[in-house]
Amino acid sequence: MKVRRRGWIAEKHAFPAGVFVSLAALLAALLFSMAYPLPSVENDAVGYLALARNVAAGSGFTQDGVTPMVYRPPLFSGLLGGWFFLTGTESPLSAAVFQSLLHGAGVLAAFLLFLEVSSPAWAFAGGAWLAVNPLLVTRVPFVLQEPALLLTTTLAAWLSIRLVKAPSVPRAAWAGLAWGVCALAKVVAWFAPFLLLGMRLLPGRARWAWGKREAAVLLLCWAGVIAPWTARNYVLFDRFIPVNAQGEGMLQWNVSHAEIPGERPGSSLVEELYRKEMPDRERNARMWNYVLSHPGYFLGYRVLKNAVHFAAPPRDWWIARGHFPPGEHRTAFWVLAALFHIPLYVLLLLRTVRWWKDKGPPAAGFLLLLYWAYWGQHAVVWGDPRFGLAVYPVLVAIALPGVLNPETAGGHGERTPAPS
Repeated sequence: MKVRRRGWIAEKHAFPAGVFVSLAALLAALLFSMAYPLPSVENDAVGYLALARNVAAGSGFTQDGVTPMVYRPPLFSGLLGGWFFLTGTESPLSAAVFQSLLHGAGVLAAFLLFLEVSSPAWAFAGGAWLAVNPLLVTRVPFVLQEPALLLTTTLAAWLSIRLVKAPSVPRAAWAGLAWGVCALAKVVAWFAPFLLLGMRLLPGRARWAWGKREAAVLLLCWAGVIAPWTARNYVLFDRFIPVNAQGEGMLQWNVSHAEIPGERPGSSLVEELYRKEMPDRERNARMWNYVLSHPGYFLGYRVLKNAVHFAAPPRDWWIARGHFPPGEHRTAFWVLAALFHIPLYVLLLLRTVRWWKDKGPPAAGFLLLLYWAYWGQHAVVWGDPRFGLAVYPVLVAIALPGVLNPETAGGHGERTPAPS
């Protein structure tokens, strides 16, 4: 069968093109890690590194080698601990090499996602863009979750697009498994399977008409991946904790950073609650009461501020190198924003308006809804710029030419048989 060419890359050349961009991403990350001193291991990185070292030592998912951990999600530290065990190393440099491998795998996953919604030539261009993208390459030296989150989220998005384009039970199983793994990486993507199923309610050609078997398999596989860890948490802590108990920490962070004109600073309240050694339930109730007493601040000003921060380019490496202090928007910040963020967000808005106006295709609609929901959730909770990196490939996919073309993005309002 003759292969139809689209642009300057034939479909038969898609596999070597994907391998090329993945290896380019790996090489770029490794060279970057060797070119500069590694940043200090501090804040969250201390916890992730300690967890990984204890996993490698056979002490279980613990930060001190004794007490089981429930605050952090298990996937990243578990994988890094496995890498430490296999390589016999546990240094920050070894972690950077591991992160480089994740970066290469994440770019390959993004390339596969791009192939589903655009031409092979644009998929190659998008993959190459991510391979050397400084926003992503500079994440490699940090012992933090972003490369793992990008990989798992992008893989799950790719498998979901394949399911939308050609529904079948096996594809539903793969998508469910992928979103389950993604939840173990960070529970923030918990809503994705329900978003997929909710697309049946959309009007016209934007609707994805799944069958009952696909829906059941999707949810069962998603829950099946999470369930063993949930059972572990219940046995150890006698509480229903699906993945990790970071909710209290997020609540405390938001309250402690509240600066409301004419009101008591949130940091003062948190210090008082801990000084009184209140039980966890009472302390959380007091903090929730503080939040609900100031809805204009927490559901207005803070949401808008978080949304803006989420859409800003992360610059942790530049800050760590002392190029500019946190909070200062110097020329370098606006250069990063102009090159890597502002055009993509303009295209996000334009693509969303056009998709809703034209009612389709559903594959593109899933990417749009996924990004908006992910962004909205972070706007309510915590809008650190680095948290947007997990869905950065989704944002790039939305910007690619052809993403709104039914012939490339695919998907139909009515059910279509899966290819044999």
